[in-house]
Amino acid sequence: DFAELGSDTVFIDKTKKIAESLEKLEKHLQTAVEFRGYNDLTQAEKVKFDLFLSYTANSLYWMYLKLQGVDVNEHGIKFELSRIREAMLRDKQIYERNTLRPNLDKGAAGRFIRHGLKIRKKKKVEESGSESDGEPKNKKTRFEENASD
Repeated sequence: DFAELGSDTVFIDKTKKIAESLEKLEKHLQTAVEFRGYNDLTQAEKVKFDLFLSYTANSLYWMYLKLQGVDVNEHGIKFELSRIREAMLRDKQIYERNTLRPNLDKGAAGRFIRHGLKIRKKKKVEESGSESDGEPKNKKTRFEENASD
């Protein structure tokens, strides 16, 4: 099967691994293409599914070009794969922001604030109520030095 390269075990092992990987990819793609419940998926699931399909198809094309001896660094597939990776990262950020971010309990926060304001109001009422002329306790009083002149 490998003719002259039959004695090169490293080459044979790598070739067999590539063939096995391609068979697995083919099975996964076949399952994804035959999937009929796409319309029943949520928006987030559709995004993940579409990203999976586009990344897989572009990766297969990249492998094809690489096996044909094309310089993939100069080909447009490199840009396309990086664009899909960016979309995957953006999807991950959106998912984490919606699920991992702590949520503020607005009701509890409002109760804390109202409680703090009530204590301050009570203190102000007590302070102003004890003064006879209604001035705050901490107000400085100035005495005239020559009041008897």
